[in-house]
This record gives sequence, structure tokens and C-alpha cells, in this order.
Amino acid sequence: MLTVRITGKQLRAARALAGLSMDDLADRARLTRRTLSKWEGSSAAVPDAMVAHLFRALDVLEAEGVRFTGDSGVSLQRASSIATV
Repeated sequence: MLTVRITGKQLRAARALAGLSMDDLADRARLTRRTLSKWEGSSAAVPDAMVAHLFRALDVLEAEGVRFTGDSGVSLQRASSIATV
């Protein structure tokens, strides 16, 4: 069984680090803004999401340099800068 441990807070932080609006991420991940809002609103909980849909959003964020760390953190790794939340 596949377990995803990304929280709503991490998704919101990752999107902010990547410099993406909710609409940008929704468009690129082929999701609705409402879906992303629901996921980000789950705060410290794991979003109730279909894994394939959640992975589409994570793929976009990771393509922007976002890395999800094992300690529930989020970092941005680009060639010119590294930021952590």
C-alpha cells in the first residue's frame, strides 16, 4: 500500500516557495483551484486526495525545485539559491 505523508501546510509552503499561484499550480497539474484549496486547507493533516491527482501537483512542484523533506519540511533547490521553510 502506498502511503503519502504530505500535509496541507507543506503543499501551501511548497507552492509559495515555487512562486506559483493556486491557479498556476491547478492549471499545470490539470486540477481545479477548489481541489488545491481543499488540500491546502487540511493544514497539518494529509489531504484526502486521489494519489494520482496529488502526484500531479507534486510533480509540478518538484519540477520547480521543491523538495519535501522527511521531517515534514519543504525546501527549494535551484541552481542559484536554496531556501527552506
